[in-house]
Amino acid sequence: MRTRITRGLSAVLAVSALSLTAACGGSDDAKKDGADKPAAGGSASASAAPTSQAPAATPLTAAQMKAAALEAKDLPAGWKVKKGEDDNTVYKADKAECQPLAAMMSAGIEGATQGASVDFVIGNNASELSQEVATFPAGTGAADYTKKIVAALDGCASFSVEAEGQKLKLESKKLTAPQGAEEAIAFGLTLEVAPGIKIAPNLVVARQGAGVFRMLHLADAAAAKKDFDGLAKTATDKFVKAAQG
Repeated sequence: MRTRITRGLSAVLAVSALSLTAACGGSDDAKKDGADKPAAGGSASASAAPTSQAPAATPLTAAQMKAAALEAKDLPAGWKVKKGEDDNTVYKADKAECQPLAAMMSAGIEGATQGASVDFVIGNNASELSQEVATFPAGTGAADYTKKIVAALDGCASFSVEAEGQKLKLESKKLTAPQGAEEAIAFGLTLEVAPGIKIAPNLVVARQGAGVFRMLHLADAAAAKKDFDGLAKTATDKFVKAAQG
């Protein structure tokens, strides 16, 4: 199993789980905390919405997927490669239609052949960046994948996920996606790992032909949006160039 896109969340989940158990004397309170809240109002617009009938596409080669992945030299000064750790944690949404968003925190892209998987950090782990590149078989699998994500964002502003016996709150919001790919979707996820403890990564998923990549950026709130926009654009441009090469 490839290392998952949210390696940065794994340790936090483990620590928060122990803290919550110690504070509450067990996991019952955590489970109660996973009840859904009403959908949050208003979100930023716009991703490039998938077409209803995408043409059949040719799978990316291993060389294309490797070339599509970010390298430290592509990033602003200060970023360095981080070795990811295997994590087989599976996140299961309480609503089937929300599973495409829950799956963003699990390893791999279901139905796709996994290619490059890279991780970076800046400073003393102040910000983390993870990217996975994959390809679907010839056909419309990649377009179907992005279509499900768009549908989930439209209908799953707030829901809960279960991971390793814990029930956690998850909220989503649309962000403005970078231009350049056939399709691109940008969004933020807010995961409440314990009462008062939240993690809010921003993500971009883009498709070019049968190839897709997803990138997660985790940083403090002050820098997250500004930095994410530039990083998402850099990743998308490199991915498109490799997919077309």
